[in-house]
Amino acid sequence: MHEIAIILLACAGIGYCVAAALRWRSLRAEAAPVAMWPLGLALVLHSASVVISVVDGRFPDFTFAVLGVWAAIASLVFLARFLTVPSKWLLALPVGGMALLVVAGALAGRVPAPEGGGGRAIITVHLLFMAAHLAAAVLSGASAILYLLAVRQLKAASAGAFQLPNLPQLDHLFERSLVAATALLIGGLATGGAAIQYRDGFSLLHPTALLALVTMAVLIAALALRLADRLGRRGTACAAIGVLALNAASVFSVLVDQHG
Repeated sequence: MHEIAIILLACAGIGYCVAAALRWRSLRAEAAPVAMWPLGLALVLHSASVVISVVDGRFPDFTFAVLGVWAAIASLVFLARFLTVPSKWLLALPVGGMALLVVAGALAGRVPAPEGGGGRAIITVHLLFMAAHLAAAVLSGASAILYLLAVRQLKAASAGAFQLPNLPQLDHLFERSLVAATALLIGGLATGGAAIQYRDGFSLLHPTALLALVTMAVLIAALALRLADRLGRRGTACAAIGVLALNAASVFSVLVDQHG
């Protein structure tokens, strides 16, 4: 199985290079847009390599490396493509992150960290993703609160409305931050499944893990409804505030777990 994972990863790497080359050619003057199917195919092959590596479990360092790169690629693809040409299929990436968390967490046993430091490395990568996600969630939630406040001030014809940032800027900020938060949480969930096995007393049923899954579900629902034009700016702002509240609860659960 390990050999299959390596072959799939090699094919994925070739696919990434082909996608980058095609993209570079499309940037030339008067060049016709090119289909980015090699990128999608490479991501599918990479995902298969991750799943096989996790199920195999004999080479944790390789698994952590493959998983970390998958998290980074998936996050970048979601962030870049969703902001330029929104497409419903991109919502499969957050679902993939949730699936990897569940699979890795379910199969993981309590094992000591590899001698090469792979355990510490994957925990560090996971923490970096989650810290960046928290920052994006705070930015999105704060700008959404300001947006709702500005709307209320304008409806009330209050002079204080002119002291707040204008609505288009706030709308642009909290929506983009919400997409960034989703992209970063993809990486956080994907690496979190592997990091679970190095934390005593931590499992998929831990409040922090459950809150992360709920947060991703809220993000997917909000973005899907937004794409379908079923969720207005006010609803999206409320979703951003809800994500901020879920992150606050998640941070609180971590602090309580560590300090009692």
